[in-house]
Amino acid sequence: MRRTSRLVLLLGIFLAALTFVVVLLIRPGTPGGGGASATASAPPVNLPTVVAAADIPLGTVITAEMVTVQTLPVTNRDKNVLGDVSQAIGHTTRAALVVGAQVHSSDFQNRAVPLAVPTGRRAFAISVNQLTGVGNLLDVGDYLDLAISLRGDAFPVVQVLADGSVTVVSGINPLSVKIPLLLQDVQIIGTIEPPPPPAPAAQQGQPAPSVAPQVALDQTKLLILAVTPAQAEILLYARTSGTLDAILRSPGDAGQTVETTGVILKTLVDKYGILPPEIVQVPIPTPLARR
Repeated sequence: MRRTSRLVLLLGIFLAALTFVVVLLIRPGTPGGGGASATASAPPVNLPTVVAAADIPLGTVITAEMVTVQTLPVTNRDKNVLGDVSQAIGHTTRAALVVGAQVHSSDFQNRAVPLAVPTGRRAFAISVNQLTGVGNLLDVGDYLDLAISLRGDAFPVVQVLADGSVTVVSGINPLSVKIPLLLQDVQIIGTIEPPPPPAPAAQQGQPAPSVAPQVALDQTKLLILAVTPAQAEILLYARTSGTLDAILRSPGDAGQTVETTGVILKTLVDKYGILPPEIVQVPIPTPLARR
């Protein structure tokens, strides 16, 4: 009996010790427990701060050598200051920074439309609409071909008179002309959408009327293209002299170009069987003789 009592007593002590350990493990504030710390950690006194390692002019792309990190008291750190150099490298400054100055997120490019111009290229804007811009479905990263349409008056017929002067003969060449593809394999690096139309005003006490979306053929959209300086000159002339059409390319055709001949009315008549206009003689009524 004594041996049995001892075993029961030892078992009870073991279970009590085990219960105590379990309570310690699951109690809030105990390391390894699931609860939050009983005492809140003190806020940091010093934090890493990005500063300029040299004078940085306006419009400079930040490299690793231009910035460094210093540990500064929290009370001495500016608002929006960066805490790691990786947040600054590769960005373009929109303010001049002097050596030792803290570097802020507001010191860098902050355009409403993100834009990165590739090296050796220039950003050039053209305006397209639903018809000339593939239904305004063009987006950043797409590659385009650009064609220009010119009216016949862009190629005037002139006549040299007997005295050597030159005069333009009107009405002889009124036909529209389309020259070959102007530029090929041009990439879009930005777009600017037109502002949405204002919502219809609701009458007092009535819900705002719902309006079905409508597609306007003259709804414009700006495309920002990456072009060479020579291509920029071509586009500038074309933009003021005719109608530019943006033609969407397949991504698989990037880097490829084709030769085209262009089209005039004679091409359509000779090659595609388009009927040419005919001259219709309208009899001119004879004026009545006065009696």
